[in-house]
Amino acid sequence: MIVPATISERLAASALVGYLAAVEATLKPLFPDITVRQHPGRIDVSDIVEKDIFTPPMIALAAVKWKLDGDLAGSWDLPVEAAAYIVTEDMALGGRAWRRQEVAHALSVGLLGVLGDLDASRWGLLRIAPPQKVEARPLFTSEVFAKGAAYYVVTWEQTLKGFGSSPLERPPIAEPQIFDFDGEPVDDSDGAPV
Repeated sequence: MIVPATISERLAASALVGYLAAVEATLKPLFPDITVRQHPGRIDVSDIVEKDIFTPPMIALAAVKWKLDGDLAGSWDLPVEAAAYIVTEDMALGGRAWRRQEVAHALSVGLLGVLGDLDASRWGLLRIAPPQKVEARPLFTSEVFAKGAAYYVVTWEQTLKGFGSSPLERPPIAEPQIFDFDGEPVDDSDGAPV
């Protein structure tokens, strides 16, 4: 049964808040020279053109869609569509110049590797399915590219499992009782036809 809860209680119990924090905590040490942080939602390219809100190189994590996947028993799962926005610029590393798209390709393939790893892609959580529908793609316009940055996105779906109440208690189904012509119960436990 649903009970009232304060914002603080809902924050403490939120699987989605915990999921994003776990993804961030897992990725930070795996990408030590990149800023990894959460982002409030989907990146709109027109906003990028107007404001410089990302400092490359960076991975910005967001949940861009989540939904109820439930059944009549009162239990449900939470499928989440997640995105890791990769922001890069031309860089000089190891005495060599690298184009921003090369840096983005390397980072996106690195993220795909994390998502393909059985342990890392569970983010230290217990009730979680492996990532599905994992893909990477460019996400920028010529205006953004002209400003010296490149934006790519890695997306995946992942299901957080086991929410809601336990299955409804159903009364046990009794074996059918057979009665004789006088209304008295007949013992048919030997399985013989009556």
